[in-house]
Amino acid sequence: MPGLMAGEAMNLNVGDNRGNAFMWNNATKNNNNANVVQAPKYQRGRQFYAPEYAKEENVEVRTDFRNTIYWNSNLDIDHTGKKTIEFYMSDDVSSFRTTVEGISKEGTIGRGEKTFFTQLPFGMSTKIPIEVAMQDLVSIPLTLTNNTDKPLGGKLDILAPEALEAITKTPELQTVMPGKAKTIYLDYKVLDKMGEGEFTIKFKACGLGDAFTQKIKIVSKGFPVSASFSAQDVEKEFSFSNRNVVKGSLKATFTAFPSVVNDLMKGIEGILREPSGCFEQTSMSSYPNAMVLDYLKATDNKDDKVMANATALLNRGYKRLITYETKDKGYEWFGSNPGHEALSAFGLMQFNDMKNVGGDVDQKMIDRTAEWLMARKDGKGGFQRSAQALDNFGRASKEITDAYIVYSLSEAGYTNIKKEFDESYKQAIESKDPYMLALMSCSAANLKEPKKANDALSALLKQQQNDGSFLGKSHSITYSQGQSLIIETTSLAALAMMKEEGKNGASITKAVDYLVNSRKGSGSFGNSQGTVLALKAITEFAKGSKKTSEDGTIVLYIDGKKVAEREYKAGQKDAIVIEELEKNITDEGKHTVKVKFIGVKTPLPYSMAINWSTNLPESSINCSVDLTSKLESKSVTVGETVRLTSIVTNKKNEGLPSTMAIIGIPAGFTAQPWQLKELQDKKMIDYYEIKGNNIAIYYRCLAPNAVKEIKLDLKAEMPGEYDSPASCAYLYYTNEHKVWAGAEKIIVKKS
Repeated sequence: MPGLMAGEAMNLNVGDNRGNAFMWNNATKNNNNANVVQAPKYQRGRQFYAPEYAKEENVEVRTDFRNTIYWNSNLDIDHTGKKTIEFYMSDDVSSFRTTVEGISKEGTIGRGEKTFFTQLPFGMSTKIPIEVAMQDLVSIPLTLTNNTDKPLGGKLDILAPEALEAITKTPELQTVMPGKAKTIYLDYKVLDKMGEGEFTIKFKACGLGDAFTQKIKIVSKGFPVSASFSAQDVEKEFSFSNRNVVKGSLKATFTAFPSVVNDLMKGIEGILREPSGCFEQTSMSSYPNAMVLDYLKATDNKDDKVMANATALLNRGYKRLITYETKDKGYEWFGSNPGHEALSAFGLMQFNDMKNVGGDVDQKMIDRTAEWLMARKDGKGGFQRSAQALDNFGRASKEITDAYIVYSLSEAGYTNIKKEFDESYKQAIESKDPYMLALMSCSAANLKEPKKANDALSALLKQQQNDGSFLGKSHSITYSQGQSLIIETTSLAALAMMKEEGKNGASITKAVDYLVNSRKGSGSFGNSQGTVLALKAITEFAKGSKKTSEDGTIVLYIDGKKVAEREYKAGQKDAIVIEELEKNITDEGKHTVKVKFIGVKTPLPYSMAINWSTNLPESSINCSVDLTSKLESKSVTVGETVRLTSIVTNKKNEGLPSTMAIIGIPAGFTAQPWQLKELQDKKMIDYYEIKGNNIAIYYRCLAPNAVKEIKLDLKAEMPGEYDSPASCAYLYYTNEHKVWAGAEKIIVKKS
């Protein structure tokens, strides 16, 4: 960038000066949290954002604060042993560590490091929190640095989001002496206004200046509570109760879906709200794009913009997904060896669907995954399971795992599974489990076994409930139970029925209606597996149904009062969104919402989400885990650390699969990556992900009555008074039952 020091060339000598190297530049940030580079046993392919700037560009506002500014995993070094590289620096005024490692053709290893820095004649530096909670007090340190030999006097211009109210007035005119730095504290109170805003700071003096913009998110304090409902009725009334609401936290939004594409996009939005660190979570954010393309092509829809966007997102997701392939093939939640059979089966179906709609998917990889699964046959009509990769306790039964793998292989077009299909089919018929019957009915249809497909489907249809749903007997492949199991089973049953063209129309419609009415306000259908199966069933139903497009009007009533009316035209493609309905919910207690369609024969599917926060936690008594989270001190000084201890407990005398803990970090503090990495290396956690002011902790499994203690030393980065975000724990595939841990206030004093 103009005004910043360019990256220096770096030489690497390896053996006879001919070989390959990989190189990266990381910001050291001048603190104790610099990343320590260690040689991994297995390194996934990585990509980092690398912008291109016009050379004549005059940058007035700094917006690019990348930590990794250059990465090259395959740097060719010629016979001279030297290589010159060029790259654009980030806007960060900091020091950077360059590391180069390589190996020659003869196997000689070489390594080099160099540190360089960037600076401006005049510069500003600050630490702005990425998230703050309503009613926090935050003191943002702003340092003005004069690197010239003359005094600089100029004007300071600060534009803060409207949710931040200045406590003290900062003088506009500031003077910085030559070769000196001056720190000013910008003190704010966070108002009761949730949302996201931009914090912009500018300084101009004697022809010199600096400016930057950073986004800041304002979240509610307390514990999140939600009420949601979905339907597709001409007129329907719902009720909910809200109590102990944190001021300013209530939000209510209504969304109607004129097309299946809107349906799918809303489902993706709901999924993206959750952590996304494992293979299945990553797949959930890209899989619906394959459904979008499938639907558009099947209905001969010529929306080129939507198709181009869906294709781009699908290919981007695919590139990340293949990084989870293990060294010995097959896929695992975090890419560790060995592969997980059931997860690989799910991936096989997804990759095949992606390829069928035109995704840039490697067929050799698909075949390789199928061959790996085939090689796991146990010779008895089932499949072997890698003990190390499986959830050691509480995992899906062998019968369900075998049936799911058969279903996956048949969906992807592989037929050399006759013995395995026959065995799983027999077990499904004997068990009468709707989940297994749906899997086997689909598999039989795929394998051109019409009689068995019909027999399994007949047994399945006898168990459809009056509301259209199908109840699984025990659990699904992901060990989902409760509502999540019902969604997965009903979706698979609908897909099985639709494979028998021209039949079961009434049963299919009832099942799809149940799914539509089960949508969460966020757009998802519960856990990720349930969401993708529900979207798949709804998409297949939409492809085969001839829905008449018509004009209509939506009218909303809250507590008997008309609060919104929205007309729409036949053929409308965009979702109909009515926001800020919370303005009509002024009191706490019981409320009614009525949705009415006027002038239509077929109403649109819709959902409504009401979200708020409360000071009183609403933990589910059906949650199988418990969580406590406590700060060691209520007051620290900038630069010091405070211990946060979180304890996850398995309340059951049996093992629990796929457990998650989301630990809230107060604004003004940062977790130390090296400490999280150490917890992972010591097998105290399986995986972690930092998202905003939360740390998502993953456990593949919890042993009976297991107690997991997570100790983190949080570093105080800026003065203020902060509430910790609420922490929670739950089983990933039964996420409707969560336990919440209390938020504590902590004061950070100036040093």
